[in-house]
This record gives sequence, structure tokens and C-alpha cells, in this order.
Amino acid sequence: MKRYFLASLLALALPALASAQPTQTSEFSALEKEVEAARIKFKIPGLSLAVLKDGKLVYTHGFGLRNVAKKLPATPETLYSIGSSTKAFTAASVLMAVDAGKVKLTERPVTYLPYFKLRDPEASAQITVSDLLCHRSGLPRTDFMMLAAEGTLSRKELIQAVGQAKPTAKLGEKFQYQNILFAAAGEIAATAFAMPYEQVIETKIFAPLGMTRSTLSVAKALADKDHATGYDPATQKPLVWRDIAATAPAGAINSSVVDMAKWVEALLQGAKPLLSTESYAAMTTQQMAMSPTIGYGYGWFLPKWRGISVVEHGGNIDGFNAEVAFIPEKKWGLVMLSNVSQSPMAAEIQEIVWRNLSGEKSAQKKPTPSDSVKPAAPSVPTKDEAGSYVSTTPAMTMKVTFDKDHLVLNVPGQPPYAMQHAGGRAYRLAPPLPEGFKATFDEKGMLWEQPGVKMLLAKETTNVYKAPLTVDGLLAKMLEAVGGKVAWSKHKSRVDTLMVDFENQGMQATGENYQSQGKQAQRLDVTAIGKKIGWIANGYDGKAVWISFSFLPPQPTRNSERFRAEADLAMGLLEPKALFEKFAITGTDKVEGEECYVLVKTTKSGERMTDYVSTKSFFVLRRDTDTPEFYSDFRESGGVIVPHRSVQKNPSMGSIVTTIQSTRWDVPVDSKVFNAPK
Repeated sequence: MKRYFLASLLALALPALASAQPTQTSEFSALEKEVEAARIKFKIPGLSLAVLKDGKLVYTHGFGLRNVAKKLPATPETLYSIGSSTKAFTAASVLMAVDAGKVKLTERPVTYLPYFKLRDPEASAQITVSDLLCHRSGLPRTDFMMLAAEGTLSRKELIQAVGQAKPTAKLGEKFQYQNILFAAAGEIAATAFAMPYEQVIETKIFAPLGMTRSTLSVAKALADKDHATGYDPATQKPLVWRDIAATAPAGAINSSVVDMAKWVEALLQGAKPLLSTESYAAMTTQQMAMSPTIGYGYGWFLPKWRGISVVEHGGNIDGFNAEVAFIPEKKWGLVMLSNVSQSPMAAEIQEIVWRNLSGEKSAQKKPTPSDSVKPAAPSVPTKDEAGSYVSTTPAMTMKVTFDKDHLVLNVPGQPPYAMQHAGGRAYRLAPPLPEGFKATFDEKGMLWEQPGVKMLLAKETTNVYKAPLTVDGLLAKMLEAVGGKVAWSKHKSRVDTLMVDFENQGMQATGENYQSQGKQAQRLDVTAIGKKIGWIANGYDGKAVWISFSFLPPQPTRNSERFRAEADLAMGLLEPKALFEKFAITGTDKVEGEECYVLVKTTKSGERMTDYVSTKSFFVLRRDTDTPEFYSDFRESGGVIVPHRSVQKNPSMGSIVTTIQSTRWDVPVDSKVFNAPK
């Protein structure tokens, strides 16, 4: 790693960079029409856009409304939360400390933060400041704890808490986005400059660049007359601005496109006068590979647009979506800020802006399933495309399943994606995901395409499995194994005292699980480093599933036959055919080395539950629904056999280990416990 020299400019009071006045000419009329059409298409209430050309700001515009109820227009000066686009500022502040000779990227974080420690001793001894800035710590996303602990734990305590999370990879093994460790990087800059992180950003970046309206304070942003109201993309209802003071270095900046354009302008000039040439190069050079075509520098993603290197970082936080990008080679840049969460516009805006700056005309829109013209009928029945598709380079298996009337793409570690037919044997991921994610099937397998990536995956061939016993025979053995019909028929209710370890989040919980008459509820108090940080409640009231958190807005509910089966007191074994319409033994597989029958159960509405049943004990060792869950420690309780330990593999939260401490059978359960908290 290169050593960086002391930049004497840091000690000076620097003037703001002069920006050219944006021009509103016919040069951008086509771009303006495209952006407005995309805004309407993606149901974005309001957004603001800044475009830079030849390294200077040349265009700004507000689209739609910053506040729908009050009918207030979005303007170039409207303040939005920029979310994770903050990370580039944090990385720059650390590199400024490097230039000042106060920090070394090759040094361990504990050198600057004495309390910094990771659960894995080897990783704790070897991790560097550089690792924090490019997401290669081995820790997964711990956003659940980040949100739960906000307002309860200080930044120092949050960094200590994440240190207790179990890693999901070796240090440097793979890219895993990590918000709290970026907060640790921000604290390193704060320690180096002997001032709070917020003051570092304000005095060393905002002030020199003239970003006078940017702030890390939600209160100050809300006090500004020209601030946006954030909205939920599904309901279009307004959301409260989330204040993430404890993890501010990961995503707390609030700004306008005019202010952010000053930041991009500086970056297009090599980050002068903020950074040395060496530090700027390090920030915008790949430090960690994400895929064969995309890398990550320090606080920046590094994809390509038509073979040209792009430096970009988006941001998502309650009610807001941001995209900040620039192309050093072309001296192009853009800032898009909008007031709706998780908008596809972040990906769309780059294509629109770069194409318009290059002088290209808008491409002809290809038909999609949402258009009035229907795509050609599938040449192969849709359900026949289901199966496992395997790639060796990179090593990956994608599973495509058929659910009711459409395909679902299952990627390891990610939520399921609904697929829409796009003609012939081609399918795309359904909105609100952006266009450009496409699967085309043929006799050999599947061609997967996404921006910058094409990958061939071979379809695994399967033989029709002939089970040595019937479905009824297997169901009978499963019930007998856990105590039998007579024993289970005696029980009418159950209350379990639980201990839960969110082991990849660094937090724990205690509480109770209630079951009675086809209803289920769970109420947990959540702790981290010994402090209560919030609560979680979830359940099924007989009609719909619900989930509530002390730290998140109310979550949507839905009806589901499958949840009735999951809430069943007898684990769905006493009257399985009252819960499911179809059963099939599709083969065998191993769970923790033990041979299991694979039993697929389907409800009348087409929802599936897959049980992996031991061929020896006939216990269910694994159950797949939205996520896989593994069962062990089978013990007698109340005259029946129940698993006392379960491990849920959640793609966003990691492993959730639940242990039953005690069980009370057939006790009165207040029906109110099954209703969602108000």
C-alpha cells in the first residue's frame, strides 16, 4: 500500500469551488422528457436532478412534488436525505486524515479506536482501516441491529455490538456491505482530527466546497423551508425522516442537487483541493471485487457503462433514494435525489443522462409484459422452465420455481424475485425492479443477463424419484415419531419461553411464543451488549400474518393458507390434509449429513412448504418456506416430541437461532395476544 504525503492545503481556509451557472437550453429538453416519463412510470412523487458536463454544472431541474399533500414542487434546492451516498464523504474524510499523516490505511482500527474488536480473533488481529472502507470485513449486513439500536446505543456501543456478530466469510474473502463498520471508519476520522465526525464533514468538506445547505442534522433539514417529504413506494404514504445519528458516517447527510453538484465537480477535478493525487486514485480504484465486471473502491462502486469506467454510489433510506455518479474519462457527472424509497430510478437515471450527454437519441422501447401489446406466447410451458441452474464460473446455483402462474427466481442470500414472461422463452424480473435483468431459457439451460453481466447456467437434470413408501405412509411415520395422534390430540394450547440469538447481527432476544386454535404469536425483547434496544412482535391471527417492530413503521400484512399450517399446534402433522391439498415425495437430500425424504406440500392456493424428513427418525430436520429453517435437539415435552432448537437462515439477517427454554401446555392464552400491537 502506498504512503500518502501531508497536504498543506488542509490547514488553509479554502474558498468554495466556482461552479458554472446551469443552463436550461433545448440541449436538455429530450433528457427532461425522458426523466419525467421515468418518474411517472416508477411512481416517484418528486425528484431533483443535476447534470455536469466538461467538469461543470450545466443543468438542474426539479420534477414533480416534494410534498404531495401541500402540492409543493421539487426544486434544485430541495433538501433530501442522500442515504448511503454519504459513504463517499466518510471515505474522503479518512483519506484526508491519511494525507495529514494522522491515519494509515494498513493500520488496525484498534490503533485509533481502543474498543474495536471482532468476534473472530484472527480477523480482529488482521483487519485494517482499508478493509472497513471497502466492505471486506467478513461481516454481513447488520442493518437490523443498526435500526433497532438507533436512539438506544451510542456510536461507540454500536461498533462494540457489531463486533460480537458472527462473520459469514473470512476477512477479505468476499464483498459484504457493512454499514456499522463504515460508522467505525467515520469515528477513526473523528479521532484523527480530534473533533466529532459531523464536524469533520462540515468543516473539511462542506465548508471548502461551499455546500452551505448540506447538513447531517435531520432537525436542521426539516427546519429548511425547501425540504422534501419522503414516501413509501408501495402505499405512497408519507414516512417520517429517519435519524441515524449513531451510524451517521454510513448515511446521514441531507443535501440538495445544487450542493451535491459542487462535490461531484470537485471529484471531476481529482478531488482537489480536498485530497492528494494518491488518495483520490486509491478512492476510485478497485479495492474489492464484487463480480467479474463491478468493483468497489473506498466509498464508491465501480461499474462500467458501455466499457467506460463509472464511479457511483446510490443511497436508500426511509422515503428517499439517491444516485451520485461521475465518469472521470468524460468529465460527466450527475446527482439524482428523490423522495421515495428503493426507486428503480437510480439505475435508470445513469442510462438516461449518459446517453443524452453522448448525443445518442432515445432507444426504441422494447415491449414488456406491462405494455398493452402482449408478448408472444411461451414456446415451452412456463412451469417446465422450473429447475436448478448451475454456473461453474463463478460458482453459483440459481433455482427457478413455479408459483401459481408465474416463475420465481431464487438467488442464494437474496429474497425471491417474481419473473414476468417477455416473449418466447425469455423472462424478466418483475417491477419495481428495473429493466435489464433477464433470463432466456433453451434446451441446455439459462442465459442470465443484467447490466454489465452475461452468464450461462446449465440446467440440472433430474430423474423421476420412486419413493420406497407412500405419502400417507410417510405422514403416518412422521406423526408417530413425535408422539402419535392420541398424545397430540390432548393439547389445545402451548406457550414457549424462548431465547433467540441473531448471531450474524450481534444481538439477542428473549420472550414467549403462543399457539392456540390455529393461531400463533411471538413477542420478543431485543438486546445488544446487554442493553435492551427494542422489541419485535409477529404472529398469525387466523386470517393474516402480521409483524411489528419498535423501530420500524407498521409492516403490510397478507392472507396466507401456508401461515395457517405454520401456526398449527401439532406442527401440521395431526391433520395435514386439512392444511394442504397436494403432497409429493420428490427425492432425497441430506441435512447435516443425515439422509432425508423431500416432502413437498402445496396448499389449495398454490403455496408450498417443503419438509426434509429423516429416513431414520422421521423427524422434520429442515423446512423451507420463504427461508429454510433447521430443527434439532428433539426432546419429550408434554408427552410429545418437539425440537427445542431451530436455526432460520434469513437472507437479510443471517442465522437466527431459537432455543426453547421451557414449555407450558394447555394454559389459558388471551386471544388479544394474537392481534397486532396498535
